[in-house]
Amino acid sequence: MYKFRKFVECVLLAGALLLSGCNSILYGKQYAVPQPGEPSATVRMKYDRNARLDAMTFNDKGCYAGYTTLLANGDYVESPVAVGKELILTYWSQVGGMQCQVPFSFAPEKGATYTVVSGSWSEPRKGALSVISPDQHFCGVKVVKKVGGQESVEPVQQLRIKTGFACLKFVKKS
Repeated sequence: MYKFRKFVECVLLAGALLLSGCNSILYGKQYAVPQPGEPSATVRMKYDRNARLDAMTFNDKGCYAGYTTLLANGDYVESPVAVGKELILTYWSQVGGMQCQVPFSFAPEKGATYTVVSGSWSEPRKGALSVISPDQHFCGVKVVKKVGGQESVEPVQQLRIKTGFACLKFVKKS
């Protein structure tokens, strides 16, 4: 009975998604990279076969519509990105059975290069759970902005996913 109920719930959810006009969730809308001659910035990250960087896309209602994994070009993952509006990226990595997912955003400026740098650390867990798992593991990113010879750390907004019926949104983490 439980399996049949789960099946019915999945069918109803898929039908609701298709009827709501958010069927792009199923197919994925690709990020539109600026064409040559259009204003752009560059996003890059040191290539790591266990990590990826995705550019997120949204429909007219602001609902998640898909993503594009930025591709490696030699030692770096690198892509031109649109300027003058918020860019939402998600950093993913998986090492030793641990998964890291960090959605974040910033507004790129024309001609700048933004290098995403990741890091991870552990802290001792407190309380009763420390017997089962003594350490808590964390990960994060920072973005280094370079314009000409000047480098600075770009303020980024870490995001969380807000779920709703047939619509997923990325909102600022509080």
